[in-house]
Amino acid sequence: MKQLPLVDRLSSLVGRKVCWLFLIAVIVSVYEVVSDFVFNAPTVWVHDLTIMLCSACFLLGGAYAMQRREHIRITVVYDYFPANVKRWVDVVSLALALFYLALLAYFATAAAIESIGLVERSGRAWDFPMPMVVRIFFSLGAILLTVQIASHLFDLIRGRETPKAESTPDSTEGQ
Repeated sequence: MKQLPLVDRLSSLVGRKVCWLFLIAVIVSVYEVVSDFVFNAPTVWVHDLTIMLCSACFLLGGAYAMQRREHIRITVVYDYFPANVKRWVDVVSLALALFYLALLAYFATAAAIESIGLVERSGRAWDFPMPMVVRIFFSLGAILLTVQIASHLFDLIRGRETPKAESTPDSTEGQ
């Protein structure tokens, strides 16, 4: 099996690692429910932490979904196109996505840098720098997704067959 390009391996690694933050968010949420209803001792930090953890998963998981070619695609018309038309549709859609995401990455990074400089905080009871952390994840996620899309577009323009995503135990391929 041909080895995946570096950006694909990075997107896959990041996606497989950050997905565990969802489990941590669930555990923290269960802790909050037990703490509040059983011990009558609600927390001030669980809501912010859960939002931050889930945000990190969503923002960094986009490149993983793109690497595996599992983004939602409207195929009602696309499936009827011949292969050469599908290729050009893919080139145009990836080029437009690359333009949009390059701008998004630029402005998200500028916002993250500003937020870091201000040490932007939530202003709520816990006063954790959640906005700063989420902006950093937004910037990193946009950059990673931009690079992932650029890689797919580059392969498509060069006429190379993009390697399929790595099989994982949770993969439903072949079922």
